[in-house]
Amino acid sequence: MRERFKLLFVIIFGLLIISCNKKPNLMVEVREIDFLNKSESMIEGRLVHSGILGAERIVVFDTLIMITRNTPYCQLVVYSTNTLDSIGGFCTRGRARNEFLRVYTQTNQGYYKNGHVVIPFVDYLDVIKEVDITESLRLNHTVVINSTECMPIVDAHTIFIDNDLDNRFIYEMNIFDGKNYVENVTKVMVRYTVNKPGTKTKEIKLYRRLVDVSKESQVEMPFSAFLMKHPQKNLIAHPYFHMDYILFFDLDNDKTFAVHQQGSRTFDDRYEDPGNDFTYFSGRANSSNYLFLTYRHGDYSLSEPDLDKRCPELMVFDWDGNFIKSFKMDRVIWGIGYDEKHKKMYGLTPTEDLYEYDLSGLLP
Repeated sequence: MRERFKLLFVIIFGLLIISCNKKPNLMVEVREIDFLNKSESMIEGRLVHSGILGAERIVVFDTLIMITRNTPYCQLVVYSTNTLDSIGGFCTRGRARNEFLRVYTQTNQGYYKNGHVVIPFVDYLDVIKEVDITESLRLNHTVVINSTECMPIVDAHTIFIDNDLDNRFIYEMNIFDGKNYVENVTKVMVRYTVNKPGTKTKEIKLYRRLVDVSKESQVEMPFSAFLMKHPQKNLIAHPYFHMDYILFFDLDNDKTFAVHQQGSRTFDDRYEDPGNDFTYFSGRANSSNYLFLTYRHGDYSLSEPDLDKRCPELMVFDWDGNFIKSFKMDRVIWGIGYDEKHKKMYGLTPTEDLYEYDLSGLLP
């Protein structure tokens, strides 16, 4: 009798596993949309600054263009969107409170505090420093108003909710194998948590299992993504580097959903070796109404066999995940930032040039 119960338990357990595996891997509402190869026109950029030494990332906020640089001095250069002139250089390399060993911006987040423009920069790998850009410009030296430790940027990306360094939305990566965080060994690739002072950490679970991959070395690729936040609301977009998905986290309404290019690979499909065709969404910018993403997996981009010469499309979505419009870009652009006041897009090239794209009259 005991053996029969054991056999029955094994059968039921096996059926349960099979049933679970049949459920969609992504545990949120997914809406199928069609944005692929919809670009009919090309937008042409105007060179506004060439040879910005060491240029890496761009953040456009208010009427300022802020470019981080890998240089031993002035690791942040600031331009005015009104005149396009350089108006300041900050973040000297060093170990003092108002200096940076290495400046990074991982989410392009900017916000206002007491009417001032503030940008949270990562210093080296695991310290966040809030730089008061308005006051730095007034005093002509770097003004750091707050600093705090964060998870290393190689392991996590952090968004600050309500402009509070202690109120965080964190996208943790590579925790499934315990290589980085042994105490957090789990069967999923990534973890999304909301950390608020005085409350229990909330985990948002999204994936039932790892995606089946053709090569073990590619186990991370289906999950690789980046974060971007609405300028005012606690609404976060999470576009994927290697999949046709955009996740949305509406923290104010406790809602998570996704949009997906109909007919393309899903989290339930086997991830095959993509060769050189591995990049989908890359550059990102936002406004109150739109999120802007450079996209490299349409026919326009893939028609160029040389990976380094592929021009992207500029995809425009709203914050409800609706596809609005797309444009072919006239050159290789990696980092982008959007000036909502003048309706201008700014893009950095691999050759450290800054281009301006006029989008006035092109969007609803």
